[in-house]
Amino acid sequence: MSFLSSKVTKIGALLAIVGLGAIASWAAFDTAFHVTGDYEFCTGCHAYEPIARAYREDVHGGNNPAGVRAACNDCHLPHGNSLHYFVVKARHGIVDPTMALIKEPHEIDWHALREHRERFVYDSGCLGCHKYLEETTQANSKAFRPHRSYFAGETEKQCVSCHQHVGHNRLGYHLENLGWKQTQQGDTP
Repeated sequence: MSFLSSKVTKIGALLAIVGLGAIASWAAFDTAFHVTGDYEFCTGCHAYEPIARAYREDVHGGNNPAGVRAACNDCHLPHGNSLHYFVVKARHGIVDPTMALIKEPHEIDWHALREHRERFVYDSGCLGCHKYLEETTQANSKAFRPHRSYFAGETEKQCVSCHQHVGHNRLGYHLENLGWKQTQQGDTP
């Protein structure tokens, strides 16, 4: 009987260690994801200074009566699937610092990238905060009408297709002001 009791104790201890290891790993990853997804971390690079200025001016950057702000991860990572979130975050975590090392900051054509904003902003992030948008706008036909086809799934448009300047107020101005000259016609600051 003591052999069996000893075996059960060892198995219990092993399971406890594995469980504690899993919890500690989850806590470490969760902390790392949050620490590396906020404004201070993401805008630490010189190339992001115009983006940081435009963000601080925006309602989503805390320029609102409540002072509430969205973190970079809230908009620029997908929230519908944890694996997709992890893959996109890992890709940004590799590509962004690499580009900052191999390119001069002013070689990045932020004006052109703005035209592809649907690739960098995820509706799942928008709807994470604005989750009651459909319900609340239904009572106001003026507010609901432009969103009707979106909520009915009848359009390929994303939130930033229509809300072009959300998140980064006067980004074109800040880009120009800090030396990122426009290279394409038709883009307005």
